[in-house]
Amino acid sequence: MSKRIVNVKVLPGEPTDGSGRMCIHLFVQAEDGPIVEPHVLHPAVENGVVVKQKLAAKPTRGRLACDPRRTVAPVTSKGITTVIQRTSDPRAVTCLKCVASTEYSRAMESLVPKG
Repeated sequence: MSKRIVNVKVLPGEPTDGSGRMCIHLFVQAEDGPIVEPHVLHPAVENGVVVKQKLAAKPTRGRLACDPRRTVAPVTSKGITTVIQRTSDPRAVTCLKCVASTEYSRAMESLVPKG
């Protein structure tokens, strides 16, 4: 059995011994994005009304907020697999460039209840 090494990027200034905070990017839905996520959860729609209690997983096209052309497929070189961590939940984003993006600001605003 061969040893598997997975490389996950940590934030600048964080320790690289496995205790540092990971870099997590913001996934933004976009029809022309280079990424296809196979199982994104969407609220179900019944009779034209969104039912948030029912979710459906379906493929969704999108991109990263910090780099719209970047792909996220794992890359293996010399026995080391590099992965790109991503989420559609802005509360979990740690990538400094994603946090500075307008998409992140919009996503955070949508979490604040209006009223």
